[in-house]
Amino acid sequence: MPREGGGIGGVGPTSTNMKLDGKKILIVIPPTQFRDEEFFEPKKILQDEGATIVVASTTARICRGMKGGSAQADISIADAKADDYAGLVLCGGSSAPEFLWNDKKLQELVTAIAAAGKVVAAICLATVVLAKAKLLASREATVYFLPEAIQELEDAGAKYVKETLLIHNNIILAEGPPDSQRFGQAIRAALAG
Repeated sequence: MPREGGGIGGVGPTSTNMKLDGKKILIVIPPTQFRDEEFFEPKKILQDEGATIVVASTTARICRGMKGGSAQADISIADAKADDYAGLVLCGGSSAPEFLWNDKKLQELVTAIAAAGKVVAAICLATVVLAKAKLLASREATVYFLPEAIQELEDAGAKYVKETLLIHNNIILAEGPPDSQRFGQAIRAALAG
C-alpha cells in the first residue's frame, strides 16, 4: 500500500513533491572498481525526487565497487542515446582511466547531451572524460588528485583548481568520494531548475 506524504514539509513519497518525476537520468560507472559512494549517494538523491535511473557501463553486466557494492548496468555505453535522458552522471573509481577515459562512444554521448543543454555531471577521475570530450577547454575544472588526471585536464585546455564542487551552467564537477552528497544535491538542483 503506498504511503501518503504528510507531516512537516510533506515528508514521504508523494508525486506532488517529486521534482524529478518523469526525468530519466543515465549514470555511467566503470565495470570494476567504481567508487561506491559516488554512485549510490547521487542515485538515491535523484530517485528520492522521482527520477528514473538507468545505469550504463562498458557492457550490460554486474559492476563491482571498490568498497564491495555492486550494481547492474542496464545497458552498454554504446547503446545509450542522448535523446533518452534529461541528464548524465559519470562516476569515478580507480578503473575510470582504463575503462572510461578513452571511450569514444562515451565522449560522443557526453558531447551530445551537453550540446542539448542537458545536465552533465562528473566526479573524481571521471571528470577527465569531460575534458577529453572538449567540454572543459578554458574552464576551471577539478578532478581527484592524481597527477596523471590533472595533466589530462590541462592537456585538454582546462585550468585545474583544487575545489570540491564546480558548477558551470549545465556542467557539474566534483573532486572525489567525500563530495558525493553535495554532488548529488547539485545535480538534483540543476535537473529541477
